[in-house]
Amino acid sequence: MVFGWYIVAYLFLAGAGAGAFFAASCASMWDAAVRSDASERMLRTCQAGFYAAPCLVVLAALFLLLDLGNAQRAWLVVLSPFQSVMSAGAWLVALLAAASCAVAASAALGSVPRALLWTCCVVGAPCALGVMGYTGLLLSDMVSIDFWRTPWLVALFVASSLSCGVAVIVALDAALAPPSYEVSRGLWKAGAALGCVEAAVLAAFVVVQSGFTDSARASCELLLEGRLAPMFWGGVVATGLALPLAAHAFERALPGRAAMLAASLGVLVGGLLLRYCIVAAASFSPLVLSAV
Repeated sequence: MVFGWYIVAYLFLAGAGAGAFFAASCASMWDAAVRSDASERMLRTCQAGFYAAPCLVVLAALFLLLDLGNAQRAWLVVLSPFQSVMSAGAWLVALLAAASCAVAASAALGSVPRALLWTCCVVGAPCALGVMGYTGLLLSDMVSIDFWRTPWLVALFVASSLSCGVAVIVALDAALAPPSYEVSRGLWKAGAALGCVEAAVLAAFVVVQSGFTDSARASCELLLEGRLAPMFWGGVVATGLALPLAAHAFERALPGRAAMLAASLGVLVGGLLLRYCIVAAASFSPLVLSAV
């Protein structure tokens, strides 16, 4: 593998945390603009995203530090925010962690002041969107790996991060809410729509890269029929995409909270394995030297 498990975990946790914060921020801004019973219920459901986001993002930063290996390399990343994609992404992760921690700490101490909530959402939501895109851009910026050199990879990681963020909120809501509390089915249905988008983008990514170069085609074959095929088809496609959509299709025949929890856990497992498969399938492109 070009990168190890530390980077895979970093990409997954940063994306899921950013997706959870972005979803909670959108719910907050929608409630502030509409002020209806539906928006208030959605905001109450999405508050779990404000608690989960700092935990996931800080854990992601820890995995990044472990991958860098020593404090000196980490300090160089901090001091040069515009020298590389990783440096810019690390700063986005740090800003998102600060904004999400501020909201979570305020909520834990009592009601969140509206001015603080709005400030953190206005600052944090663009950072969250940047982190979701950065997790794909970090890979696509490596010109020596044709399999990653496509905007479809950035789109795929954004869609997956949003799906994972919503799944985190729904899973926490379904698992921890009191029995009398009505779990938001609206957010769960939004997660199903995001799953369809993610599946379409994944298909487009594989189709486009299969016809890009020989190196990219070899990586796609590794995913579809090589040693990564069981994990790709069983983990990413079946567990991460098909299982959640099946739970939606047969929700009337399943216990509501159990279906939501199973579908959300499937999305999260699929999101982690998606990043592993994308990283593990990469192969270096041959360098062509031309005489001048």
